[in-house]
Amino acid sequence: MKTLEPIKIALLAVGGDGGGVLTGWIAQLAENNGYFVQYTYIAGVAQRTGATVYYIELFPTKNLQDNVAEKTPVLSQMPGPHDVDILMATELMEAGRSIQRGFVSKKTTMIFSTNRNLAIREKESSGDGIADGAKIFEMTEKYSKKSLFGNLKLIATKNGSIVSSSLFGALAASGTLPFSKDEFIKVIETSGGKGIKQSLNSFNEAYQYIKDFISQPKPYLPDIRPAVFQALPTSVSSKKLNEILEEVKSKFPMETHDVVWHGLNHVIDFQDLKYGKVYLDKVLQILNLDSSDKNYQLTRQTAKNLAVGMAYDDLIFVSDEKTKKYRQKEVYQQVGAKENEIVNTLDYLHPGYEEVIGFLPASLGKKYIDNEKMRDFYKRKFDKDRRMHSTGLFNFLMLYVMGGMRGWRMKTFRHYEEMENVDQWLERIKTITKVNYNLAVEVANSYRLKKGYGDTYKKGHSKFAMLNKYATDYMNVPNIEEKVQHILSVAIQNHDKKETEKLIANL
Repeated sequence: MKTLEPIKIALLAVGGDGGGVLTGWIAQLAENNGYFVQYTYIAGVAQRTGATVYYIELFPTKNLQDNVAEKTPVLSQMPGPHDVDILMATELMEAGRSIQRGFVSKKTTMIFSTNRNLAIREKESSGDGIADGAKIFEMTEKYSKKSLFGNLKLIATKNGSIVSSSLFGALAASGTLPFSKDEFIKVIETSGGKGIKQSLNSFNEAYQYIKDFISQPKPYLPDIRPAVFQALPTSVSSKKLNEILEEVKSKFPMETHDVVWHGLNHVIDFQDLKYGKVYLDKVLQILNLDSSDKNYQLTRQTAKNLAVGMAYDDLIFVSDEKTKKYRQKEVYQQVGAKENEIVNTLDYLHPGYEEVIGFLPASLGKKYIDNEKMRDFYKRKFDKDRRMHSTGLFNFLMLYVMGGMRGWRMKTFRHYEEMENVDQWLERIKTITKVNYNLAVEVANSYRLKKGYGDTYKKGHSKFAMLNKYATDYMNVPNIEEKVQHILSVAIQNHDKKETEKLIANL
């Protein structure tokens, strides 16, 4: 007797992508067409360390009745190694993880969205920690029978739906299931609930996209691309900002205009126009040591990293970010809420001793930053997690007021400390430039290590200090810039400062 095999489908879905809804649709579709269905799921764990894995097996009832005595088949509860017919993923990295888990083989048709949900490890990197999507895509092409892809989440969002509806449309267009398009649509129409029209629009657009893709395959294009600085505008609407624009045009060479203008706007947005002029003055100090023969590489790298250094994360910045209008839009998009719906936001806060002391006047900050009695008192009484509904009136006003205290920022200990760090860094660059221009460029790049606040800031600053000391101590050694470049690349990719410390000790 010929062995009968069920249709085996695995779905990897990130929270909020509607994996359960999509699984239910597939099950209903199969049952409507005379199939016995079984599905299971294993939920992913917290903080984006894994998606939920849904596994579905479909077995035709007519074959069951014609060929075997038992009418209830025994189906698998989890995908077997290299034994999945259809693999769907709501995000590119999950498609890659499906290959890593052994779900994919030359019998597998992969259907996945190319959008990215960055993992915690990608976000915590001091530099560009985003995983290479092109390599994941190459694996899907190499190991699967067929690879169908596109930004299906973008299609869904455009139609006011979630990615499960566009994935359902892609599945229908793939031809991997023996059901007509109308049968797929019928499932959505009879599913009940809100958003049927939006789901159908998303389904139809994704269906047509994959049909076109099959007839004429498209190349993979990363949905996350490196940022490109905008060109210097001819003029701006603000009269005062226009004056600074003219200063950039007159004092800086054309090769540096884009990065200087971008950095200037970043600093002004953080503080004000006066602070922006301070930024330009500091960049000019480096420009005076640079030349066109070097394509002003040192000035460009210093301008880029100086803007980050001068726009540090403090309590005022964090509070301001939590009350900005675009944050509300982002939250609504993430939870799929409509404009007229009410969404409450719960923020988790844990201000450390350094953040609180940094908010004090510079004179008091210097006095208490190394005071162990004060630190112990803070640890016992205040060092704990806090939960705040930032959409509540009192909490919102408190954050809003604190976020508006930009005038106070210039008097705080945190500002004093950061400007001292910046000025010392610029002096090192000036000193090293006279000895080794390429090394000075690497030292300018080293400010990339400093980011965030709390423990993240401590680790980054520690690695920054170690690398800068090493560069200064050995600036006269031939080819030292290559070693510093290597140290920097390792420090950026490794969150733990011990790896950087160990590397420097062994050089």
